[in-house]
Amino acid sequence: MMKGLLMKDLKLMLTQFAFFILLPAVGAVFVVPTGEMSMGFGYITAISGLIGVTTVNYDSYDNGFAYLFTLPVSRRGYVKEKYIFAALSSVAVMMAVGVFMWALMAAVHPENAYAFTDFLGDMENSYLIALTALAFMLPVFLKFGAEKSRFVLLIIAGIFMGVMIGVSQVEALRDVELGRGNWARVITPILCLVWLSASYLISVRIMEKKDF
Repeated sequence: MMKGLLMKDLKLMLTQFAFFILLPAVGAVFVVPTGEMSMGFGYITAISGLIGVTTVNYDSYDNGFAYLFTLPVSRRGYVKEKYIFAALSSVAVMMAVGVFMWALMAAVHPENAYAFTDFLGDMENSYLIALTALAFMLPVFLKFGAEKSRFVLLIIAGIFMGVMIGVSQVEALRDVELGRGNWARVITPILCLVWLSASYLISVRIMEKKDF
């Protein structure tokens, strides 16, 4: 049934095809005039973290959950699929738009272009930020629904900004070594995984307590 849920969400996402076409255009708006892609890629990171979360709204529309759980879908399985789909859709969007922005930078502003391996390093950091945002947002959407979540997410946005500042501080300490590798590159993914695991358990508990 996991495959069926993933296909459902993929088809829902493809209904927003026009929106995805706009993302490279947004990236170009940042890259072409400024000659740098950090701000534009930060915007794409924030958007990519929302893509999987928005499918919850479609599922809840018109008492959709009540119908969905008449199918052979467990609440725990539903939550697991949401995290998997959100993580996969986020990295797919970030990679596609990010590579486009990187190539555009190399073509339009070759003096500011940097190695693809460095771009992949930035991509890794941005993906961890997107996953952190996802871990905040999914439990909120499952608990409060789309309308009430808007107010709660204002608070979370402030927290998320704090997380981003924290990540930037960690990046500033890249020269500190831990064994063979950089300690930040070791610890940050572990912390992200721990937070995602906690978020998943919270989301499962929320869904198991809901009445439809």
